[in-house]
Amino acid sequence: MKKCLLSFLCAVLMISAATAQDVSEKQEVAVFSLNYTDWSIPTGALGMVDQQIVEVISNLGRFDVKGLNFRLRTTDISEFTEMIKKANESNIVIDEKFRLGEETFTEADFLELVGSFIIVIPSMTYYNAFYSEDGWEVELQTSFSFIKVKDSTSIAQFSIETFGSADTQQEATLNAAEAIAPQLEFELRSIEEFRLKTGIIEILPYGNVIIELGRNMGLAKGDEYSIISSSLLSSGHTVTDNSGLLVITDVKNEVSYGKVIYSDGKASVGDQLMENPRIGTDLSAYGHLFINKTGITGGSIGIKSAVSRGFYDMRPFMGVEFPIVSDLFTQTESGFPMTLYLGGEFMWYLGRLQIEPSVSLGGTGLIPVNEQQSFRLTHAGGTAGLMLNWMFMDSMRLFLEGGYCYWFSMDSASASSYGGIFAGLGVTFKM
Repeated sequence: MKKCLLSFLCAVLMISAATAQDVSEKQEVAVFSLNYTDWSIPTGALGMVDQQIVEVISNLGRFDVKGLNFRLRTTDISEFTEMIKKANESNIVIDEKFRLGEETFTEADFLELVGSFIIVIPSMTYYNAFYSEDGWEVELQTSFSFIKVKDSTSIAQFSIETFGSADTQQEATLNAAEAIAPQLEFELRSIEEFRLKTGIIEILPYGNVIIELGRNMGLAKGDEYSIISSSLLSSGHTVTDNSGLLVITDVKNEVSYGKVIYSDGKASVGDQLMENPRIGTDLSAYGHLFINKTGITGGSIGIKSAVSRGFYDMRPFMGVEFPIVSDLFTQTESGFPMTLYLGGEFMWYLGRLQIEPSVSLGGTGLIPVNEQQSFRLTHAGGTAGLMLNWMFMDSMRLFLEGGYCYWFSMDSASASSYGGIFAGLGVTFKM
């Protein structure tokens, strides 16, 4: 009987802890049509950017989106905000129709906007298209203003600059418009009011947990969440601190699975979690030394970019490397050697320590140093390595790396093969 009572009390405590968590819900967002400040901007460009904006906000998963056909000029934002403030404070009666800038609103239109949680006002502030030797190039600058309806305050303002190139102006504009998506998504997830809050609802073996929210709110593999601890001061103030970090390993419709990277205490049901937004790229800078029986034969420096959002343990990467090897080319060859490679890596998490085996394939070529020369592929090969990472900050890791690489010469008369056992170190920035 006592065991049954104890089990019942534990279950009640676990349920109470879980229900005490602050968990985000979908928010209503009203998105104005894209405004423009330059009459020379083609309507096709406006339509492309309009579509991208609505798609990004909708696909993020955490919003119920109302798409509006009204365009509000940047100069009208302050007047529009003041109207919302008056409507909230005094329940003023709106005339049947009223004009603001270039738009005419009905009372029903205005009341629908006031019923939203956030109003988004985008504006294309710069458009430049020009033709060069390589084809059409387009530059866009799009600004965003976010107004919180409840207290009629501006919660965020930012601009996004994008570029596109193609054989036609329309294709270049489309490429520039599509480049808005990843930047806008990151900026939205970084706004304090939009950062997801959730909590641990079940503890699994080996540091794994289940958290509330999933695909229904736009969570993805590789997302990181800080474990938040709170303490009450004698003055009555509450202080919150980051006491741990977990990474999302799998996503279901309404829940997600996570792996605790580190925690000041043992993670438990009811722990509060806060989204730690990132673009979704791990950028590494490193240096290698090539070693054989005779000693050090050369080396390389490089930069590697791995995709982290949408992936957990298996991740693709690409990189660029610059070999530093004496007598790599004959004196008749001139140019700057550069290696491009693609590969995959497996992340094995052991707390702050991560073990990372990887393989890659690529090629080395000579970059021209004058107009008379052209790029020429000189080597092909690959690398197999093992990296030991230590996360000393949530956004940064130091690593040691070793393995074997070899790059075969494709023209032995002018270039020699190089590589062998390598060892190196570097730093990774979690972007």
